[in-house]
Amino acid sequence: MLEQPFMPRGNGWLDVRLSSNEADALRRVATDVLDELKDTTDPGLRRLFPPAYKDDPQREEEFEVMTRDDLLTRKRNTAEAVVKSIDKGKSKKGTWSGRLDEELALAWLSLMNDARLILGTRLDVTEDMEPEPLPSEHPDAPRYNMYLYLGALESALVEALMFGLPPGTND
Repeated sequence: MLEQPFMPRGNGWLDVRLSSNEADALRRVATDVLDELKDTTDPGLRRLFPPAYKDDPQREEEFEVMTRDDLLTRKRNTAEAVVKSIDKGKSKKGTWSGRLDEELALAWLSLMNDARLILGTRLDVTEDMEPEPLPSEHPDAPRYNMYLYLGALESALVEALMFGLPPGTND
């Protein structure tokens, strides 16, 4: 990952600079999320749609009927926005660059979070696991290393979005 992939430019805009390989990988992640969302009964998506009423199946079903379609539409729109923004960016000499407004930056953040939830669920990631890349010969290396990469990229984006915010209070 490039050292500073997100550079605040004022008025909520961010310039993004990734390697072309990273941009391609993020685009694939977004299209993978779109594919995953075609079957929302897949247990691998349980973290994207956590139950609101674990102990009350009737209330849970009512809640799901009221919220599921809207949530699913928002997640699809987010992934599509990320794909379009990457397609709109420019690639030159192995580097991809683009510009995100605040809404699009939040879409990137949401997509990275959703992808990490899906990957983490499928890989049974736990808090006590070491966040170290797996060697390339490990069968889970591509997915787990992408999980780690998305976490680092997500952290860099949050930091960039926080740039220029007033300091918090000590209350």
